[in-house]
Amino acid sequence: MSLTNHPPHDVSAADAHAVAADTFRERQPILQADQLLERIADAYVALDTELRFVLVNNNAVKVLERTTEDLLGANIWDIFPDGMHGPIQQAFREAADTGKPVQVESFCAILKRWFENRIYPESFGFSIFFQDVSERRKADEERKLSESSLRESEKWLRLALASGKLGSYHLDLRTNEFLDISDAYLANFGYTSGATFTYSMLSEIIHPEDRPHVRAVTQAGIDNHQDYFVEGRCIWPDGSIHWISAHGSPVYDEDGMPIRLIGVTQDVSERKRYEEEQAQTLKEAHERADRDPLTDLLNHRAFYKRLEEECARARREDTVLSVVMLDLDNFQFFNDVYGHAIGDKVLRQVAERLQAICRPYDTIARFGGDEFSLLLSNVGYSTIREIESRLNRDLAGLVYQPEGQEIAIPITLALGASLFDLQSPDRHEVVRMAHERLRWLKAGGEPDEEAESVRNAVLKSVDGFSMLDALVAAVDNKDRYTRRHSEDVMAYSLMIARELGLDEKTQQTIAIASLLHDVGKIGVPDAILRKPSSLTREEFEAVRQHPEMGAIIVSAVPGLEATLGAVRHHHECWDGTGYPSGLRGEETPLMARLMAVADAYNAMTTNRPYRQAMDVSKAISILENGAGTQWDPTCVQAFITALKRQETYPPIATGG
Repeated sequence: MSLTNHPPHDVSAADAHAVAADTFRERQPILQADQLLERIADAYVALDTELRFVLVNNNAVKVLERTTEDLLGANIWDIFPDGMHGPIQQAFREAADTGKPVQVESFCAILKRWFENRIYPESFGFSIFFQDVSERRKADEERKLSESSLRESEKWLRLALASGKLGSYHLDLRTNEFLDISDAYLANFGYTSGATFTYSMLSEIIHPEDRPHVRAVTQAGIDNHQDYFVEGRCIWPDGSIHWISAHGSPVYDEDGMPIRLIGVTQDVSERKRYEEEQAQTLKEAHERADRDPLTDLLNHRAFYKRLEEECARARREDTVLSVVMLDLDNFQFFNDVYGHAIGDKVLRQVAERLQAICRPYDTIARFGGDEFSLLLSNVGYSTIREIESRLNRDLAGLVYQPEGQEIAIPITLALGASLFDLQSPDRHEVVRMAHERLRWLKAGGEPDEEAESVRNAVLKSVDGFSMLDALVAAVDNKDRYTRRHSEDVMAYSLMIARELGLDEKTQQTIAIASLLHDVGKIGVPDAILRKPSSLTREEFEAVRQHPEMGAIIVSAVPGLEATLGAVRHHHECWDGTGYPSGLRGEETPLMARLMAVADAYNAMTTNRPYRQAMDVSKAISILENGAGTQWDPTCVQAFITALKRQETYPPIATGG
């Protein structure tokens, strides 16, 4: 935990504001949380573990004389670089070390005011309730100056006269006998005026759980020659429990030995009840901020908070954590046909099923819309497929029964899982991997392991490729066929390259070019890419622009110059009838010629919205008939030879 006078050097002020904004950006519950916080009468702020402001109520804004925008995300030592008179820094450390609330007064040089702070350690950092006590401090200081000239016998009297509700006491520390106690003091412990009351009775009245703390604070004040303040519960004769606060001041003889103790007490039960109500209100505010109001599951923000905790635990305990992303199939159908109320009912039904099939310590969250997410702790040696299979089995049979209809409507979910362990990348990457697998499985496919390994190797070996991969993902979002098609073309192109004996460096360039060859489709309108029937001449002309568009996009990334010819010319024909340049024969780069064969074969053997895939033998026959007119005969023969042999080749080199 950072308790220094400055935020960590690797976090700028802008980053801190962004972190705070991300942390508290929620759809539904934030308004409710804010309303609950404003019911707190004291000034209140919440700080995260780096001492950055993450919640403030209006009273805090007024007292601190700052705007909400100034405070949220800022480190407390940036707002108050003077350290607020030092003691508050020690209070933070004490609260963090002991896990208990700490009360401390601090002076703010910037505001030139004293504050009384009650600091509570929280799972997210600290909660602080504070009041401006400058006037009280001023009065106390004036009182202390005047008291310094008073006789010792009058000291306790002035303390008692400060308030009619204060009880005063004067204890002889040598005999442990009260020299004097007021009626208000007796009343604080449930006794009437004139009742017999001894020091041993006081020791028994203090709640057993609080006795060690009260004794320790009192003894520390005596040993350190300083006034002390302590609070604790007391059990009255009628059995009721009351909170009592005590201010004490030890008196010493000429040799510095403690001889007497004088002070005042006060029944603070009402204040304690009020503080408990505030704490409960704050707890409800945080819970509502972390919960989806429709399903009562954790929400998107709480999921990421729990993800951080579970990943840390997995690393600490050397266990495996599974992240699972789920979404409802055809959820729009329920909203469109039956209305949003029924859609909400379906979401609650799914949430209940997930709660039923998960373990009590698993995390279930509504990620947003019709998406859910799971964190499955300590899944042992289970594989991704085993986890997905079990969840699919447990989720089977979920239906919605429309009122008055005999036929139930199936509720199905698509899901994808990933694993986090000591060898995993960061936690956000594991979420991305689960999302990626979900998209693959929703598209009806299974990620090809070799294609995935080559893609990952390429990502690590080529500077700037992540930007291109993001563009491919953008095309995938427009047309899910495109990304799987690109990886299949990569696999087939490598088969041809190996059959032709091309070197490893060329194979790597071919792999990159294959993955990028259709990136220009990002500029093709959605209606054309997703059209379930044949294209018109105008629509086909729009599609024909994608090689040139792709080359323009790829050319913007340094280091990929060797792929440009293949990206631009993979639709050229051997007889010169192709596009965009009408190149003939070997005028077309070799990489483009072999990619054209791979591209055509994959297109013929893959289902598309406007036609079914043809069988392999028919596709091979078309390639053979088109060799020498549409395709390079050498590349066609190399592909057919490799395809028939179905050899397993080692992965391409990705170094340098």
